[in-house]
Amino acid sequence: LFRFKVSVNLPRIRRPVQPTSVPAMARLHASILALALLGAVVRADETIGEATEFARRSVEAGVGQVVQMGEALSTSQGEAPSVAPEGTPIVMMHGMGDFATNPMGMVPIGKMIASNANAYVHSVEICSKASDLSGCATQDQSNGFLMTMDDQVDQFARVVKADPKLAQGFNAVGFSQGNTVIRGYIHRYNSPPVKSFVSMHGVMMGVAAIPKCPINVTGLGVICKSVDALAALGVYTRYVQDHLAQANYYRDPKKLETYRKDGHFLPYINNEVKGKENATYSENFKSLEKLVLVMAASDTMVKPKESEHFGFFKDGSMSELVDMRDAPWYTEDWFGLRTLDQAKKIDQFTTPGDHLRFTKDFLLSMVKKYFAKSELIQV
Repeated sequence: LFRFKVSVNLPRIRRPVQPTSVPAMARLHASILALALLGAVVRADETIGEATEFARRSVEAGVGQVVQMGEALSTSQGEAPSVAPEGTPIVMMHGMGDFATNPMGMVPIGKMIASNANAYVHSVEICSKASDLSGCATQDQSNGFLMTMDDQVDQFARVVKADPKLAQGFNAVGFSQGNTVIRGYIHRYNSPPVKSFVSMHGVMMGVAAIPKCPINVTGLGVICKSVDALAALGVYTRYVQDHLAQANYYRDPKKLETYRKDGHFLPYINNEVKGKENATYSENFKSLEKLVLVMAASDTMVKPKESEHFGFFKDGSMSELVDMRDAPWYTEDWFGLRTLDQAKKIDQFTTPGDHLRFTKDFLLSMVKKYFAKSELIQV
């Protein structure tokens, strides 16, 4: 994917920026971002190899949300069940920059989970056409940037609805942004229903800053400059909200009124837009049998990292934090979080290290505790 080169001189921005310039600048940078990400697709190189190379370089550069296991999986840990699976089916949803059929991560992880839970595993692909439910590696990857969160949730719902093996419900495990997709599905659809939901470093309460992005890495420089420019110039403009997935869960604690008025997706599933509250969103979330929240102790991708435990910055501050149980979305039970917790249905864990740098053993412990049939295993 990085073989496509874009040569462009981004316009110098003079401050203060006039309000009338924001939409035009947003359109420019969104177009540059689209070209940089979709260049290989335009060249008709719709291959897993291209998507794999994108993922590999993202990991090396420390950008994106690509799962990287610390050690290789043994044969026994990476094989699917040799007998008919008996456990509750499991759905996996990858993060931004990753893709469901990634042979370096998601595929062997899916096999490992299937083997240890003795369950059928469906790793969801997000294709661009509503009628395409799989077989779209580079689309699946680029849509993590360019498809709105609303549309990603809708496509996720189509995929799981079409799989007859999931008809009676399923457990779900997400990675980074993939958890935001799963959460949106629970609130808005949940048919078939999610039973237990394990969130690995999930963006639960949004982000207050665009993740770090190295501008000196070949192929990533244009993308990083464009994403940063979009955020700075108009993250809540309609154009950006319609074209950049990460803008849909950008929750600026100093601009909450604008976020709730102009932001898409997150303010609505949080039930924090007055007059737009949806009781079904809360009831669906309360129906979970278990919610498992895993945070990375040294996360440099999600700001604040406490979002992964449903914490966030206090209103009006970019430094003072509020814990999940002290936050208004919990105390006022905006979307069912307090109800779940008081029913002892929420477990929280913390892994050492950076974003998605958990170990194979930790992931296996989550699988065995929450997805395997036996309930005797303790962590």
